[in-house]
Amino acid sequence: MPSTGTTTEALRREIRNLRKQVAGATKQAAVLQEYQRTADALRESEERYRRLFEDDLTGDYVVTPDGRILACNPAFVATFNFTDRREALATSMVSLYPDAQAHAQFVALLRRETKLDNFECLRRRRDGALIHVVENAVAAFDADGALRQIRGYLYDNTARKLAEQALREAEQRYRNLIEFLPDAVIVSDAERILFANPAAAALVGAARPEELVGRRLLELFHPDSHPAMMERTHLALDQRLPGPPEHRTIVRLDARVLDVETAVTPITFDGKPSVLRVNRDITARVRAEEALRQKDHEISLQLSKIEKLNAALTTLLEHREQESQRQVASIRATLDKLILPHLDTLRASRLDDDQRLLAEVVAANLANVASSFARQLDTWKTKLTPTEIQVADLLRLGKRTKEIATLLKVSPSAIAFHRNRIRAKLGLTRKPMNLVSYLRVMSQQ
Repeated sequence: MPSTGTTTEALRREIRNLRKQVAGATKQAAVLQEYQRTADALRESEERYRRLFEDDLTGDYVVTPDGRILACNPAFVATFNFTDRREALATSMVSLYPDAQAHAQFVALLRRETKLDNFECLRRRRDGALIHVVENAVAAFDADGALRQIRGYLYDNTARKLAEQALREAEQRYRNLIEFLPDAVIVSDAERILFANPAAAALVGAARPEELVGRRLLELFHPDSHPAMMERTHLALDQRLPGPPEHRTIVRLDARVLDVETAVTPITFDGKPSVLRVNRDITARVRAEEALRQKDHEISLQLSKIEKLNAALTTLLEHREQESQRQVASIRATLDKLILPHLDTLRASRLDDDQRLLAEVVAANLANVASSFARQLDTWKTKLTPTEIQVADLLRLGKRTKEIATLLKVSPSAIAFHRNRIRAKLGLTRKPMNLVSYLRVMSQQ
């Protein structure tokens, strides 16, 4: 039977062993809990990474240097127009480059640089179409320094590239258009010339447009134009307001002065706010307008002189008319007092028919001498011979051809000849108008 001391000692050892086992178990339990927490955190991290990988809008991928695709996200599938992820994973990354050499160059560059940021390059979609992409890639090496994986992401930049190309082509077309414009085009900032076309060089007398680039804009314009030009420049640069064509004066390099019409438009040139000026030479037009104004002034002076002359002439004519009326009145008074009384006495005496007829003709003509009809009659009587005037007077008084022939002691055929001559001279030939009636109408007027 063991002693009491021995039993107590054994129990103590057993208790110590149990304590050690409990401490070890507690420590192991703590390690297991820590491991579980680490495993849970790892799973959560992996889940976050997976979600980030899956939901990323850029095409994420993991590939081997020889082109085998290990992983890719939906955006990668969509970028290269794959049907699904399985088709993408079954495709070699080499086929997504324009050619095998382009893939080899990319791998070699990444091996050397270990990381590429915003790398712009061409890739080929599954349907063969080339696309522009911007790519970020990182090289993963093993312990021996060998390239093991390539991890990266990319996005399709084709739309922006095409827009940039279209913009460059549009700018080139615009530049070509400006180059061949007959008007002088100058682009400047607030002070200096940035661009000039050949027409601008020719306008100011420069050998080449490049000679104008860098010059102060105001050097080409007359000082009188500077304030208006500065104001228009600030409106275009600060408020982006275009300006209508305005008259400006250019001073050529040879000091000759030209008149131009300048239109201002705000533009962006080389990425900076600028001002485009289209200048049209109007020197010839301005000179012509000045000459026209001078001619108008001279004509105005001449018209003023003519008006004064017309006023003087009107006054003179009025005086002549009054003098003429006084002369007519004097003639009428003379006829009434000195001639007509004797003619009346003659007509009252014993005269044969022919004499009486001649007396009537003399009385009628004397009565018309001072009348307005006489002045009108004289106009056409100047076209007739004295014999034709006698025949016309007798016709007007109603005498027939035979009567006139007897009175004038000529043959009837001679009177007929004179009648035809009178009709011709009075413009009655080939007109259905009776000569006697015409003469009587004139007498009545």
